[in-house]
Parts: sequence; C-alpha cells; structure tokens
Amino acid sequence: MSAAAVGGPARPRRLNAAFDELLGRPVSMRALALLRVLAGPAVLLHLWPFLTDALDGHVYSDSFYEPYASWYPELPDALYAGLLALAALAAVAMSLGFLTRVATAATFAVVAYNLFLSTTHFHNNRAYLVVVLGLLAVAPCGRELSVDAWRRRRAGRPELGRSAPAWPLWLLRFECAVVYGASGLSKLLDPDWFGGTVTWQRVVQARDELDSLPDWAVSVLTDRSFHTGAAKLIVLTELFIAVGLWSRRTRYAAVWVAVVFHLAIEGSASVQVFSYLGIAVLVVWAVPSTRDRLVRIDPSGAGMRRLGGLVRALDWLARFRVEPAPAGSPLEVVDRDGAVLRGAPALAFILSRLPLTAWFALPLLLLPSVRRARRASER
Repeated sequence: MSAAAVGGPARPRRLNAAFDELLGRPVSMRALALLRVLAGPAVLLHLWPFLTDALDGHVYSDSFYEPYASWYPELPDALYAGLLALAALAAVAMSLGFLTRVATAATFAVVAYNLFLSTTHFHNNRAYLVVVLGLLAVAPCGRELSVDAWRRRRAGRPELGRSAPAWPLWLLRFECAVVYGASGLSKLLDPDWFGGTVTWQRVVQARDELDSLPDWAVSVLTDRSFHTGAAKLIVLTELFIAVGLWSRRTRYAAVWVAVVFHLAIEGSASVQVFSYLGIAVLVVWAVPSTRDRLVRIDPSGAGMRRLGGLVRALDWLARFRVEPAPAGSPLEVVDRDGAVLRGAPALAFILSRLPLTAWFALPLLLLPSVRRARRASER
C-alpha cells in the first residue's frame, strides 16, 4: 500500500478537526453584544415606514403586491399593525438587553415575516438585516452590555460566561464579506456597470437634484468619461473590502475604506438602512478577545484622569484594561504582543482602537513618529 493511500484519510480528518476547532473554540461575544445594541435602531428605521403607513390605515395589500407563496399567512390589518408595533418594542428591548433572547428572537421573527409577505418588500439591505438578526437571535449576545447582565449583578447572582463557540461570529464575518464580494463581482462582470454606463445614467436621470452644487461639480458628475473611471473605482473598492477584511495586515485599511464607502453611498443614493447596518456590522472583525491591552495613566493629572474616563466610556469592545501609573509617568499602552507605546503615539493607538474614534484616528498610525515608536517597541 502506498504512503499516499495510508496518509490520505488522515488529511481530511485533520482538516475537519481544524474546522471544528475554529468554529467551536470559545471566544468573546462582546462584538456581537455591541452589534445587538446597534441593530435595534436599524430595525426601527426599517419598520418606521411600514408602521406609520399601517397606523394611517394603509398596508401593503392596499397596493400592488405579490406573495411568495399562496399558503403564506396574512394577518388582518389591525393585527398586522399591532405586530409591527410589537417588533418596534422588541427592537428597543433587544438594544437595551432586556429579556434579550426573547426580544431578539421576536424582532427577527417579525422582520423576517414582513419581508416575505410580498416580493415587493424584498431589498438586499432588508435581507441583510434579517440575516444579522437571525444570527444575533441564536448567539448568546445578552451577557454583556445588557439590562439582563446588570440585573444579575444587582441580584448577586453569578455572571454567565462571556465566551461561546465562535461559529456565529465566523458566519457573520462570512456574510459581511460576501455582501461586498458579490456586489463587486456582479458589477465587474456587468459591462454596463464596469464601463460606467449605469452610474452615468443615474446621475443624468437625477440631473435636477444637482442644482445646489457648483457648476464645476455638476460638469464633472455629468461627464461620461468621469463615470468610466469612477465605476471601476467602486468595483475595486468593494472587492478590496471583501478580501482585505480577512487579513490582519489589511483589516484596518479595509474597515476605514468600508466606512468611507458607506458614507459615500448614503450621500448619493437611497439605500434605506444599508449604510448604517454595514458600518455597524464591521465591529465583528475585532479580534474576539477582551482586556488584552493595558493602558497606564497617571491619576494625579486632571487631563490624564479625563482621558482614563474617556477610554472607559468609549471602549465598547472592552479592548483595554486601565491601570494607574506612578506620578509623573507619561501615557503608556502595552499591546497584546508586548509592544509598548508612550506619549502621543500611545494616544493615537488608543483612539484607533475605540469604535467611535477609530475612523478618524487610524490614519494617525501612518505618521512617521508613530511608526518609529512602534518599530522601536518591537525590538
């Protein structure tokens, strides 16, 4: 028997074991807890037009609609409006983390039910929202940043474990990357899109909405040759985000570009909740571990104390431990790899790891002084 025949079955077993370890390894659910908090407003924005129309007596069946299946249940108008109102309340409870499991499952169920009531309800951003809610509903994401966790602490009951199998996080990462990859690939294969025809026609059709812009801007935006290059930039941007998110070397750049991409989309097209949801989901790309970086702050200085309070307040992903330093010590950060930064480079690093300030601070890491400090600390 050949060596290949002997070793052949072992390789699939090793691959299966590695795959099982990847998906089953306990990791922090902090990022999913933060996403749960952020998903509630997305649900409210999504449901608001349906709910206001229903309260005014107008529902989807009053105009053209096409059911996905004849057996799909449809509620009387009053019950339908009540169901939407229930979903809105559940979304608020989900964000607060009150009865988190029940609230998240109820939010997912109603949003999914509403999506499949009619083919006219379907939009990619709504499908993405349903996927995100479905994964949050099955993940134990209520053990942090929640009223439930606060009530357990207040009652003196032991806290639930904050780690869980990693598969919901990996599945959501995969879905996030697929959104950008599928969009970019479809545009790449569409000659009208890649050639700029689609974007140019959209601008021409919305020509009247450009009157508030300077003449030079209108001239550029309506120039056919501009869209020939801009369309290619859009396609390459989406593909870069889809691929760049998977590597730690390019992840921060991909996140920064993704935020710019979503803000540009929001300013140029009506995409409902997609821009907000797309930016919110980026939190799942944070390394799923907590308190593995150390910040040392001199508590004798008022400015340092304020900085410490700022870090504690904005560290939504629980990336830092804040400890006191001896009087007169400069600001100091110890990264998870042991690298030490002090002073201004340390401040730039801290701000680049806080969700609310990361987009503004990430470019600071490219400054020569910060890069030199980082290299020196790694020696």
